[in-house]
Amino acid sequence: MITTIIFDLAEVYLKGFCGVEDYLEDILGMKAIEIRDKLQGSEEFQLLMEGKITEDEFWKKVIKRNNWDIEIHHFKKAIRENFDEIEGTREIIEELKEKGFKMGLLSDHSREWIDHCEKKFDYHKLFHSTQYSFEVECCKTDKRTFELLLEKLNEKPENCLFIDDSQRNIDIAKSLGLKTIQFKDHEQLKKELASFSIILN
Repeated sequence: MITTIIFDLAEVYLKGFCGVEDYLEDILGMKAIEIRDKLQGSEEFQLLMEGKITEDEFWKKVIKRNNWDIEIHHFKKAIRENFDEIEGTREIIEELKEKGFKMGLLSDHSREWIDHCEKKFDYHKLFHSTQYSFEVECCKTDKRTFELLLEKLNEKPENCLFIDDSQRNIDIAKSLGLKTIQFKDHEQLKKELASFSIILN
């Protein structure tokens, strides 16, 4: 029986790092797809998510690695302007909470970005427990991330439903015994929740 529902943050509730490259096209004189390849999947991005370097240190490393002639404030402005709520997700979370589900948030994110997003969107009050990668110094690619949140929620994996946009994260959650939904949009999420007998308005 599902008693607890755990949401990812980026690309599920909030637009995250994906799309920031569009803001940088004119500044860098490059196509968005080229910029994206140079920003994501790097060693410094992992360190940022794990809270082992600051946002400023991250951008300095990115600039140096790519030999870009650009000030850090352009990147910081771009990422903050990119953060926005994804249509329909907040309403789903609110309704699930009203129905009595224990709500968890599990996110790979940086400290500085979360400070900004919590103030701007005031979403953390929707959840009974939140856990960010920078707090525990490990990301969802590490099973310990899920195990730590389950401990905080005092819940067994078989009673939990995990919602994330990443297939890799979904596969790790499944391997631990959690039920899963790979998020695409709010309408698809409602349909898949119904397959678990969770019917929403």
